Amino acid sequence: MSGTDPAATDGPRPGVPQAGVKGVGEDPREQDRDVAEAPGKIWFRDLDEAVIEADRCIQCASCVAACPSDSIGIDEDEGRPTLVKMCTGCSRCWDFCPRSGLRYERHLELTQAERGLAEPVTYAARATDEAADAGQDGGVVTALLTELIEAGEIDGAIVAREREDEPLRGEAVLATSREELLAAVGSVYNQTMGLGQVDELLADADLGDDPDLALVGTPCMIQGATALDRYDHEPADPIALTVALMCTRSFEHSRLVSRLETFDVDPDAVDTLDISDGQLRATDAGGETLLETDVDAFDAAGLRGCDECADFVGGAADISVGNVGSPDGETTVVVRTETGESAWETAAPDLEAAAIDRPGTLEKLADWNRRRAESILPREYDPEAGIGISYEHHRESYDGTDREPEPLNPARVHQYEEWC
Repeated sequence: MSGTDPAATDGPRPGVPQAGVKGVGEDPREQDRDVAEAPGKIWFRDLDEAVIEADRCIQCASCVAACPSDSIGIDEDEGRPTLVKMCTGCSRCWDFCPRSGLRYERHLELTQAERGLAEPVTYAARATDEAADAGQDGGVVTALLTELIEAGEIDGAIVAREREDEPLRGEAVLATSREELLAAVGSVYNQTMGLGQVDELLADADLGDDPDLALVGTPCMIQGATALDRYDHEPADPIALTVALMCTRSFEHSRLVSRLETFDVDPDAVDTLDISDGQLRATDAGGETLLETDVDAFDAAGLRGCDECADFVGGAADISVGNVGSPDGETTVVVRTETGESAWETAAPDLEAAAIDRPGTLEKLADWNRRRAESILPREYDPEAGIGISYEHHRESYDGTDREPEPLNPARVHQYEEWC
């Protein structure tokens, strides 16, 4: 691996079409035959230095899901992707990463044009069953998924729940029943990398040969999942419905815990962590407030790569959900696709919902998030540009900035030398 020239020509790269390659358009299935100049390989080491070592990884696990040789795994201690066996240099990890080769803003444009409703419908909603009190903001996501499972529309849902052995740290689980969904209610504010664990979670379940799953996750995770699906990549095949959790940033778990401790809050005592109206609130099991402060006080605990994301609302998802623009105890729901519309209609009996105009507060927050990302991104934010970003173009944009690639630390260099 070491010393490989990323401009070397070793055959056409699979996956996302590459920027700057003559003859390649938006859809590789239509235009691969016209490639006049094959792009070079990009190794996981290149992605590692450009994104992970540079502290820009958003832990969406798109690279893990995209790797056809299962060479990329998840380092549970550090909560980030890592090489677990020899990299083949297929370049797919680069192609599908929203912080490197995937121009996510173009992907959003294409996905909405191909799959989106002519006019997305926004609702204020809450569940009518026990999920209303147990779940977050009226329990809409729990009620939605429960109804879909019980109606046989999906076989399960990949959701997040808090780990029993570590306070405030989430883990991805495959829920296949009402009881399992209720056990996973509430918000987890760190990434669980569920997209990279689809095969593993399915292996532990008995759902037959061709299950249909819902994937609930942050907008960046949904970007990766829908990009994989758009280019017919196998790991995304079980995902039949995507639900995006509106998000401006996720926290790195150890930093979040450390920051809480600076406020003299024992992480073990925190039962619920909630962010709304710009405030972070921590409460204990008895409902007593342990901390209420401006969420900006936790900026240092956030994933740095989240600052580059303009997709607060989860524009690639079938359904987006959040608490912005709805009354307390209700969820703002944006139904974006025919798949989302069908799911919503199936769940309607277990929901109290009213169609509303898109809330001004939601528009303002989405606009603020986009402007922030544009001001921070070293590369140009361009929804009309090619969907693929070449390694060379990425380096041209990031080198010399405070987000430039960082060399691997010695321990990781040894790991690469051993496997490559």
